[in-house]
Amino acid sequence: MRDIKVDFINNEIIMTRKFAAQASDPRSAEYALLQATRQAYPNFAVRKHTIKKNSNKECYKGLTYDYMRNYILTHESKVAMDKVLAEFDNMLLISQCHSKGYRYPTIKKWFLDKYPEISQFGMTAKVEEEMNNVCEFAMGA
Repeated sequence: MRDIKVDFINNEIIMTRKFAAQASDPRSAEYALLQATRQAYPNFAVRKHTIKKNSNKECYKGLTYDYMRNYILTHESKVAMDKVLAEFDNMLLISQCHSKGYRYPTIKKWFLDKYPEISQFGMTAKVEEEMNNVCEFAMGA
C-alpha cells in the first residue's frame, strides 16, 4: 500500500500508520497532502490502514532456535540425537541465504512436524477429540 489511498467504493481516505505519524506535523509534506486530499473529497472518512489478524493462528512465542536445539538434546536418544541435530544445523545453514520471513516458518514447521507434542501441549482429551472431529468432518469422513 502506498502512503495514502482514496477508496472510492467505501468513500474513505486510507493512510498508513507511518504516513499518519508524519502527517501529524502541520509543517510536513504529508500533512499538506492529507489536507489536499481531504479538501478534494470532503465527504470521505479518513482512517489508518490496519492489517487483519488471524485470530485462529497458532503462536509459539517461546519456540526459538535455542529452545528447539535444547528440546532435541533432551528428547532424542543418544543414537538419533546426532542425526537430528545435524539436520537442524543444516536447515539453519541453508536458511541463511533466504529472507528472514521465510527462514523461521520453514524450520518451525519441520520442528513441529517432528515433535507434534509441542503443538498439542496443554490440550485436554476433550479439546483434542473435538479437534479430531472437526478434522474428520472437514476431510469428509
